[in-house]
Amino acid sequence: MSTAALDVVIVGGGVQGLVVLNALVAEGYSCALVSDGDLGSGQTLHSHGYLSTGFGMFGPELPRASAEVVQPYLEKRGVELSHDWVMIPPPGQPMFEGLPAATLPDGFIMAPGLRAVRLADASLSKRGLVEALSHSHHDRVLRGHATPHWNGERVEAISVRPSDGGEEVVLSTKAVVVAAGCGSKRFVKGLVGETPQTEQIKHRRVHMICVRAPHGSLPTTSITAMPLGLMLAAHDQKDNVTWYVTPMEMGGPSYDDVPGDAAAKIDPEMVARGLVSLLTLYPRLPGIDGLQLGCYAGYRQDIGDRPGNRMCELAAGTKNVIIALPSGLVGPWLNVITVSEIVSGLADPGGSQPPLPGGGAGVRVGSAVEERPDFEWMGWNEWLRQYPQISGQMVR
Repeated sequence: MSTAALDVVIVGGGVQGLVVLNALVAEGYSCALVSDGDLGSGQTLHSHGYLSTGFGMFGPELPRASAEVVQPYLEKRGVELSHDWVMIPPPGQPMFEGLPAATLPDGFIMAPGLRAVRLADASLSKRGLVEALSHSHHDRVLRGHATPHWNGERVEAISVRPSDGGEEVVLSTKAVVVAAGCGSKRFVKGLVGETPQTEQIKHRRVHMICVRAPHGSLPTTSITAMPLGLMLAAHDQKDNVTWYVTPMEMGGPSYDDVPGDAAAKIDPEMVARGLVSLLTLYPRLPGIDGLQLGCYAGYRQDIGDRPGNRMCELAAGTKNVIIALPSGLVGPWLNVITVSEIVSGLADPGGSQPPLPGGGAGVRVGSAVEERPDFEWMGWNEWLRQYPQISGQMVR
């Protein structure tokens, strides 16, 4: 058994955990990050390989944080941003009145009485972001399963069972940051049981319909069509244009029995609803030469009833366990300010980074879902055979 004494241990290798690691190391805290899988492989809603910098549809705070905090942070680190985002808001929504008007590309159709406005949002490569956040910190990352040593009011250490079967590593620590995505609720409940905080954490199923075609066949404008309950993230990739289409649900049922990889069973009815909404917005889709489609489902993590909320505070019943949960990509950067404030009350910066036994072993950035062997692309006719519900809804 190997040991190390640290100021902070971060549990979770997604964007939130990596942003916290970067910030605390820069402030002089000795840190380790524990990830039970590839870095950035969670966040199933967005693990198609691209992220957006904020949910601009939920009032002024999030888009302002995106433009003033998140986007400058990313640009400073060389993460390339694509700003071509348009929204179709519901009619008569005053919160969108100040946004500039936009024109949809050829092929898109808006229902009478609707309008399009431009968002200050941006898309970015998830892999590029995770690489930028982690490239200088691989030696601070342990890949394995984290088990807390709990004394009834604080976590004194984290034991890590390495994924490669190596010897166990015990990390004594003054503070723990839980940023484990859909695993955070399970981790905290294992320490202190159900609390008002854990009751706020909701795991909701989300579907991702992937659409791709050769360059020039599909527009590359990303669209949030709120009246249709649809988000379309368009990306001009090396070999094709790919759309990642999400049928949106605000609220809805939540689930606690979420697997570690946050993968979910596909609901054919939801896929059919999303595809029919997409055809309402872009009816020429079936006639696109070289068209391919695929689909997967996973769980997003909300705080409360809608995406965009975040949580960053000491877990109830603990003295040194900080929950840091985003719901949307603005959250990690706003949360890190609070994390730094809480950690400063628990520990003084050690000023150095002691060697981390096993640090960096097997650590790598996760691949996008549609690049994995079990993901299937199919043509339009094969897609209709796979999801006959689509034809039924098109008839209605």
